[in-house]
Amino acid sequence: MKRKLAIGDVHGCLVSLKTLLDHLQPTEEDTVIMLGDYIDRGPESKGVIDYLLHWPWSAELVLLKGNHEIIMAEAGFSADHLAYWCQVGGLETMASYDARFANIPPSHWRFIEKGLPYFETKKWIYVHGGVAPKEPLAEQDPVEMAWRRFPDAKPHQSGKRVVCGHTVQRGGRPTNRGHSICIDTGACRGGWLTCLDAKRGKYWQANERGKIRSGKLGGKKRAKKKGNKKPARVGISVARALGWPA
Repeated sequence: MKRKLAIGDVHGCLVSLKTLLDHLQPTEEDTVIMLGDYIDRGPESKGVIDYLLHWPWSAELVLLKGNHEIIMAEAGFSADHLAYWCQVGGLETMASYDARFANIPPSHWRFIEKGLPYFETKKWIYVHGGVAPKEPLAEQDPVEMAWRRFPDAKPHQSGKRVVCGHTVQRGGRPTNRGHSICIDTGACRGGWLTCLDAKRGKYWQANERGKIRSGKLGGKKRAKKKGNKKPARVGISVARALGWPA
C-alpha cells in the first residue's frame, strides 16, 4: 500500500523523529515528505540532520526547506542576522555542534541550502508555510512559501489541497480547514511531532518521551479572524524588529 507520509516541524527533536519512523516502518513503496524546520529550539539539530543525511529507510525521502533553514543560512550575513537566529533557536542548534561554527560540516550546510520550496502530487501540495492562492506554484517566491501563516490560508487556484507546517497548532492535533491542513503540533515545545497520511486522513504522533499516539483528521474548521496580518515575505532584521514569530 503506497503512502505519502508528511512529517511536520522537527525542530531538533531526534527522539520524536526516530520514534515516529520506527513505528511507521516506511517501505520502498512509500514517500516521506519532510516539511522543513529540522533545526533550532530542540536539543538535537545536528543529530536530526545526520539522521536524514544517512536515511536508513528504503522509502523515497523528500526534503522541503523551512524558514528556520533560511534563517540559519543567512546567519553569517551580518551581526543582525546572527542575533535574530540566536533569538529564534539558533543557540540550541549551535549547542548541538559544541557552540562552534567550525564544527558544522559542509554536508550540513549543503543540507540547509538544498531543501525544496514545495512538493506536488496530483491532488496535494506540500509546503512549509503556505502558498499564494492565485499564483501558479512555479511562479511563487520560495521565501514567501516558507514564511506564510496558516490563519491566512485560502484555497489554491489549482484545486489541490495543501499540507503545511510552520504555524503551531496549540491543541496538539492537526487542524483541517478543508483546503489546507496544518501539522505543526509543537514537537519542540513539549508537544508532538506529527506524520500525516493525507489521502487516508490518518495521522500518527510521537514525542520526546518516546510515546506514540494516532488519530483521524477531524472535520474542517473555520479560520479565526485576525486583525493584523503579517506580509508573507519579510527580511530577517524586519521580522526581528517587529517581534514576529519564527
